[in-house]
Amino acid sequence: MNRKITRRTALKTMAAVGASIALPLPAFAQTRLAKKKIKLGVIADLHGGLATDADQRLDAFLSEMKTEQCDALVQMGDFAFPNDKHQSFADKFNAAHETTLHVIGNHEFDFGLTREDCYRAWGMSSSYYRYDIGDLRILVLDGNDKGSPTYRNGYPSYIGDVQQQWLKQELELSDKPLLILSHQPLAGSSAINNAADIQKLLGEYASKIILCMNGHSHLDALVQIEGVPYVHFNSASYFWVGGETRMAYYTDPLYSVVTIDPETATVNISGREAQWRDKSPREIGYFAQQGRPAAQTVTPKIRPHHVSKTELNVMTWNIWGRLNQDPRYTVDDKTARQRAIEIVCDSGVDVVAMIETYGSAAEIAASLGFEYHTEKSDANLCIFSRYPLSDIELLEGLNPFSFIAATITMPGGQRVRVYDIWLTSGGRHIVEIKSESVSDEEFTRGDDNRHEHVLELLKHPQFIEDHKNAGTVPLIVAGDFNCVSHLDHNAQTKEAELNHARDLNIKTSKAMTDLGFTDTYRAAHPEITPATYGHTWTTVGMGWVYESDKGFVPTDNNPEPEYRDPYTRIDYIYSKGNKLQIAESETITHHPSNADRSFPEFPSDHAAVVTKFRLSS
Repeated sequence: MNRKITRRTALKTMAAVGASIALPLPAFAQTRLAKKKIKLGVIADLHGGLATDADQRLDAFLSEMKTEQCDALVQMGDFAFPNDKHQSFADKFNAAHETTLHVIGNHEFDFGLTREDCYRAWGMSSSYYRYDIGDLRILVLDGNDKGSPTYRNGYPSYIGDVQQQWLKQELELSDKPLLILSHQPLAGSSAINNAADIQKLLGEYASKIILCMNGHSHLDALVQIEGVPYVHFNSASYFWVGGETRMAYYTDPLYSVVTIDPETATVNISGREAQWRDKSPREIGYFAQQGRPAAQTVTPKIRPHHVSKTELNVMTWNIWGRLNQDPRYTVDDKTARQRAIEIVCDSGVDVVAMIETYGSAAEIAASLGFEYHTEKSDANLCIFSRYPLSDIELLEGLNPFSFIAATITMPGGQRVRVYDIWLTSGGRHIVEIKSESVSDEEFTRGDDNRHEHVLELLKHPQFIEDHKNAGTVPLIVAGDFNCVSHLDHNAQTKEAELNHARDLNIKTSKAMTDLGFTDTYRAAHPEITPATYGHTWTTVGMGWVYESDKGFVPTDNNPEPEYRDPYTRIDYIYSKGNKLQIAESETITHHPSNADRSFPEFPSDHAAVVTKFRLSS
């Protein structure tokens, strides 16, 4: 009987060849003209045959993928038992797209099942293989090898010598950027027995590897070792807590679209969020026992992830202090703090220099899955980072209420130094920029105290050293400066009656530019027009008035409240170093729930500033 040669059968045949020796890909593997960016629909740990509603969860994933125009669908292991009883899972999955990639998990070996059963059920020829989509090479690994010298009991979790030799050859010969898939983690919680050896091997080829992605742990986490990022991809179904509960189910299935840009070595993983169907792991006391994974990684969600060697997205935002938990600013049952977290998450930023964080740092970091550095739990300043933080000692002689710093290490190893700052709001108030009775000279002199404050940082020995090294370790200074910029108010704006029609020789901003720092928002928007003012204070508009004992409250009887709409730019992201190139910069003034007004849906009186950088070698 003749077997029709389709793309899927060609893929499975090619997979077997790729597992035995690294050969140039057959011509049929290149028949599809790949897009510049490659989209993969990804689902992990569905547990067909074990999870009670796995079939409905798979149907939901496949239904949504019909509209996503993905280049392939990927299941990351523990998909469904590869036997006749559960064949419908594989049949549905394979029929949903002409290109389907399978990763073998440990539960595929339950009930005496074997790799050969996976080959038969799923239509694959090898448990580890490579596959090219356009300019991206995907290496699929099998973490179920036996032979680990440290194995004691349970499922094997190991990559054996033969597979390691194949992997090393693929890494050496690849002329394409690499996405590496495995069921068992290669790093982080529940990593394979020989994780250190594999990490060392991958670290030698970090320049080629965009991302390693795994299932198995049922966690949402990003780990980075020797310049290689590893993402733990959450289960579609549940988190295993053991005991009487066994499985803490998610209300909705979790899956994602993973978009890869091989040219920029950038991956964007779309987010998806559910709730705990019954009691959460915390509620049943799961974390009271030793050896548990980090609590922030145990979550019924796949967080949005932006992982890149060449792009760094930075935010600075004053989130309005303790008022973010004030019940007066709860909207549609969401506190201001929850809405602030949603805005940061939706922005896709990698680093946040936050101000007025008081008591919010731990919750925000846990929700984002980020590392963070702050002086103490209720401190003013906090630096959050998707990537590892180091050099986080407090700056001797400087008040951490106003100045903190940390170093970010990006995938590939590039380091970026970040300072988070707050300058005094004392003295002449920013609202006086609207007062016709205050001259330009008087208003300018009112910022002398902020200039003296920023000089404390600029003259600090550690800052001077970081500034000197900005050519190799780029430098970012971001925060709430509580003053306007000379770049926004000059002779031209005054003559054109733009931006309060003032000419202001502000010493604070000049001190930054005189040191060679770039005001990233103004660099991205050099022409000053009403559309490019970039105002960050205040987001509170008509219909609200500030009362010292109540905060901002609605008003119908005060048409010109003191704090309404001064509209000035007082929050900045400055950068220095040729390796940082500004791609774009914007302000965020609205919560996604309401595009017609900022406050109170937008949970702060300050807008957020986001600058997207490109990094050059």
